[in-house]
Amino acid sequence: MRGKSLVARRILFSRELTSTDVHENLRDAILAEDQGYDCLWVPDHLTDIPPPTVVLDAWTTLSYVGSHTKRVRVASGVTDTQRIHPAKTANIVATLDNITDGRAILGIGAGEVMNTKPYGIPWESSEVRIKRVEEAIRVIRLLWSSSYSKPVSFEGDYYRLDQAHLDLPPVQKPSPPIYVGAYSSSKMLAIAGELADGWYPAFYYTVGSYREKLGIIRDAAGRVSRSFDSIDRMAYVPIVIGEKSSSLMRDLKKYLKRQLIMNRYLFKILGVEDVLDSVPKELNYQLIAPTLGYSKMIDKVVSQLLIPDEALEKGLDEMMAIGTPDQCIHSLERFVKAGATHICVNVPLGGREDYRSIASEIIPHFKQS
Repeated sequence: MRGKSLVARRILFSRELTSTDVHENLRDAILAEDQGYDCLWVPDHLTDIPPPTVVLDAWTTLSYVGSHTKRVRVASGVTDTQRIHPAKTANIVATLDNITDGRAILGIGAGEVMNTKPYGIPWESSEVRIKRVEEAIRVIRLLWSSSYSKPVSFEGDYYRLDQAHLDLPPVQKPSPPIYVGAYSSSKMLAIAGELADGWYPAFYYTVGSYREKLGIIRDAAGRVSRSFDSIDRMAYVPIVIGEKSSSLMRDLKKYLKRQLIMNRYLFKILGVEDVLDSVPKELNYQLIAPTLGYSKMIDKVVSQLLIPDEALEKGLDEMMAIGTPDQCIHSLERFVKAGATHICVNVPLGGREDYRSIASEIIPHFKQS
């Protein structure tokens, strides 16, 4: 593992900072650090899925948050390779690492239509975007190792360095951790296994499908003689502490239907591929456009989509942690036993108080393990 050990205990806990107010994000960050969270992730977007909302710049926010905290890691969740040249990304992360005295993490991924096409940035084929991610990781690491007296060169299909260097080295040695954002793409998961320090899934799995994806990462690591244990494996798990009332379960099923619409792979892992024809492909998360028309389309499909109740109940049971603290701990332990070393907490129907409850009633169990 590059930099400070990220697997100092059996499992790490992260949360995202997604407020539309930068000062609220700072308050949440300070609270999260006090509560024992290990990492804070800020989405790196120009816009986001409908309905429209204010989107803060990730790197400015991370610098603000990082300069007012002392222990918690700060990470982009995740940065794409279409909007910024990897040399600039390397310089940004090295700067953040210096600001935070060695707490920066780079999350990197293949991007989305919403952050490219509306702004005149080409939306390339998946093959090209995946290759860009691989090359960008190599370029960024090379530049972090460079200096005026030790320039570096690189010749790839999309990026080229000719005796290039950065004079600002990161604090972490040999470099800040890089996490690859990947969900259903086997090629992206393989890059995580071959090159990354961590895996950032950013979406939900059943335990069985999560274990399957870990297998791809493990096999890829083995092909290049890397230790699978050196890779921090995150599971992205919604947590709801509370009584499983009929109203709560109804709201969660509606929430899950919306997630299904935006990620077609979820239909497969829940065994309901037969209803995919009623879901427009352009509503898939990577392809969605941030427009009023898309917002209305999502709402319409959610209201009309017919999914068997047992499939939704399976999704809630196998992908989420719901109920008493002990029940939530049991649900999370299933992912740990499958191979997770890191839980990124999602609170689908809650807010600040839910994060506090998770910190006080769930995280201590894993610290003591």
